Amino acid sequence: MRRVSHVALISALALAVASCGSDGSATTTTTESTTSTEAVTTSTAPATTTTAISTTTSMATAGRVVYLLLDEVGDATAGPFLVPVYREGPASGDAASDAVELLLAGPTEDEMAGIPAMHTAIPEGTSLLDLSVDDGVATVDLSAEFDDGGGSAGMFARLAQVVFTVTRATGVDEVTFNLASEPVTVFSSEGIELDRPQTRNDYYDWLPAIFVDSPAWGEPVTSPIGVQGLSNVFEAVSQIMLTDDDGLPLFENAVMASCGTGCWGDWEVSVPYEVDRDQVGALIVWEYSAKDGSRINIREYPVLLG
Repeated sequence: MRRVSHVALISALALAVASCGSDGSATTTTTESTTSTEAVTTSTAPATTTTAISTTTSMATAGRVVYLLLDEVGDATAGPFLVPVYREGPASGDAASDAVELLLAGPTEDEMAGIPAMHTAIPEGTSLLDLSVDDGVATVDLSAEFDDGGGSAGMFARLAQVVFTVTRATGVDEVTFNLASEPVTVFSSEGIELDRPQTRNDYYDWLPAIFVDSPAWGEPVTSPIGVQGLSNVFEAVSQIMLTDDDGLPLFENAVMASCGTGCWGDWEVSVPYEVDRDQVGALIVWEYSAKDGSRINIREYPVLLG
């Protein structure tokens, strides 16, 4: 079975100091110390002494999830597909806006160099101008760079990235787009119609056959892991395995989705495990081929086991 190879992944995940919910409900606080100086003059000596006065500022951070594009390995006809990726960043109190800001920052250099590699279809320089939510519908206002180049596939991919990222936030089900503060009904020169709010269902073509939506790639977890996703596989049956950092199985079971063989079904499973230390494990999903019993549609997600 192939293993995820991601440059500096283990060291990056090991720096996580708290497990935050993917909707940003849990936050951690980091502190930065700055030192200022103040001149203090005594009446008994002409010399001036300097006393260091320390001030501390706090910045709240939270776990968010953004959706990038993950290349497929071993099948030149497949993908790239969406993948949820865990991020920690400043917490403004608006989970959707925070997540979009992190999404626009794009993948890290390590993620782009990994095997499989990650990338984004969102043009560099795109910025978030505003995001508001009304009765479950988020209006996302992006700068004009958002529709720069890329062809039809790139246009659909970037829309999918934003829609999945924004609807990850609690209470958001649909997304409408503004471009440079103007409502968008037809997007780009490709003529993509956006005359109604967009939902995740509109972009299922950008999902792999077995899509793990939670936990996200690289997310800190504790036992038991609540794993959720979607699949479009033969007879709705797929497989799931959790391994430790040595590749040894901690859990394995079959998963039954609500629909299969030509339709998308949702599924969820509780994955218990025991480890004696924090480590980077792998959550692996696949299905057995109806043709020859081989493992197909394999996806592997690193998670930080705590």
